[in-house]
Amino acid sequence: MAGKKKEIQLQTTITNQDQWDEMLLTKGVVVIDVYQAWCGPCKPVVNLFRRLKNEFSEDNVLHFAVAEADNIPTLKPFRNTCEPVFLFCVDGKIIAIVRGVNAPLISKKITELVQEEREIAAGQKERAQVDELVFVEEKSSEETVTETVPEEVLRYLVAIIKPDDVLEGRVEEIKQKIRDAGFAIEAAEEKMLTEEQIRVFYARNKDQPDFEDFVQFMMSGPCHVLIISENETTDAIPHWRELHKLSESESEPEEPETEKPDRLEGIVESESIVNLCDVQDSVEDASRQLAFFFPNFHKTKTDKKVEKTLALIRPCILKERRNSIMQRIKDDGFEIAMQKEIILSEEQVCEFYREHVDQDYFPVLLEQMTSGPTLVLALTRENAVAHWRDLLGPKTVEEAMKENPNSLRAKYAVENIPIGQLHGSSTPDDARKELEFFFPQEHTLALIKPDAAKDHKDDILQKVKDAGFNIAKIKEAALTREMAAQFYSDHEGKPFFDQLVNYMTEGPSVIMVLTKENAVEEWRQLMGPTDPELAKETCPDSIRAQFAQDILFNAVHGSSNQEHALKSIECVFGEIDIG
Repeated sequence: MAGKKKEIQLQTTITNQDQWDEMLLTKGVVVIDVYQAWCGPCKPVVNLFRRLKNEFSEDNVLHFAVAEADNIPTLKPFRNTCEPVFLFCVDGKIIAIVRGVNAPLISKKITELVQEEREIAAGQKERAQVDELVFVEEKSSEETVTETVPEEVLRYLVAIIKPDDVLEGRVEEIKQKIRDAGFAIEAAEEKMLTEEQIRVFYARNKDQPDFEDFVQFMMSGPCHVLIISENETTDAIPHWRELHKLSESESEPEEPETEKPDRLEGIVESESIVNLCDVQDSVEDASRQLAFFFPNFHKTKTDKKVEKTLALIRPCILKERRNSIMQRIKDDGFEIAMQKEIILSEEQVCEFYREHVDQDYFPVLLEQMTSGPTLVLALTRENAVAHWRDLLGPKTVEEAMKENPNSLRAKYAVENIPIGQLHGSSTPDDARKELEFFFPQEHTLALIKPDAAKDHKDDILQKVKDAGFNIAKIKEAALTREMAAQFYSDHEGKPFFDQLVNYMTEGPSVIMVLTKENAVEEWRQLMGPTDPELAKETCPDSIRAQFAQDILFNAVHGSSNQEHALKSIECVFGEIDIG
């Protein structure tokens, strides 16, 4: 109860237009968390606000409020969205807006406004005339914008994760820390940097005494190069350094552990992300590096975002209506990235629909989902999540029949069954989790054999990346005879076995752990048939078709199944955590 009382004291609650108008009379800076009744205020920022309130408590210039958009006409444009919105009110005017839980930007904006109010109160500056933001609805029901809010600008940074972290398998961990800190990763590529690239990127460090050693270190293994973005309406570049400052202040020993913001765990535990990932200090440097490392990025970047979403066709209609549904999916511009047909167990259904198990309709859903095979699809297209849900229509058959009789749930309804026969992810985050449930990440061992490693390494690595694999581990080393014998144990006793082992141990191979959904099978398809002549006929784009010499010198090797993959990975890299 004590925690709840503190939160109420920290943030004034605004639930109607009169209270909103009264709030505008508050002197100083007011930060308003705008929310909808069905999802509630944004709790992760409360501890951040409490810390800032304490920091600026002396002059009582900073105030916080939560405002329910549902019953406040002024806030109507912010309804029908679950995205957190923070408005900044100064001298009775709403002068700024931040969308999303962007902790560094919110903290910076509050600090700037409070400092300005202090200077005005001290007579050090006069209050500038600022136009108030006026909120109006767009004609489209899908989104609302503010009439005078500056156009949102997407800023980019190029960041490099160094070879030691790449080889230790920390890439995904570091990328998640970046996302948790409020940044988005627009593109990523694993590559061996050239000496020129390293010297250009780190030109600001060229006068340091150990710079030459550092250049050699950066050339010692693959780096992970990222494009990082942040949506801002007020500044020219994401505040990467501000993130570092916030990390340090949040980690002060005198602050009680319970006061640390829930949403800022990625910052507090980041080891300082600026030490894990190198970026530039200026817009000019960032622009140059973007053109240097990703010359075609702006040419291929579009306003529409290509997404992946999960679609399920349930057992009752799969057999009879499969073809017509699949045709509709293709007609609406979806690509089928992955698919599988499975019969779900009761345990799997309960796990997947765990949020629904207490609902009255769940027994019917459980019976339906276990009655036969379900077709599971990963669909991609621009704005895939929203578009697929629009095609599906309202969640219940009754609502779909009344409100959108042309929707898929209405068209493919089954008599006497109130549950729709198709499923779609609700949000991009749900899509990611649901796709991972049905298409979990796999690891496989991939090897570029000595002759191909010598002559075609870069070309083969490029094909690996183009196929969507993440290289979780990589090293160049000559196999021991024990390793080679284990990899090719299926061929032991065959006439060519000794020759194969000798060949595999005669020089360094490039050994990789590849990660992807269905990684084992996907890698085997990318390699192509064992015989390169057959590969040229049946899979001309495969690695063996393009780079293999003959059936023995066939360029690459891959695990035959998941069990074999895990044993091979342990043999080469030991017992490691590869996520």
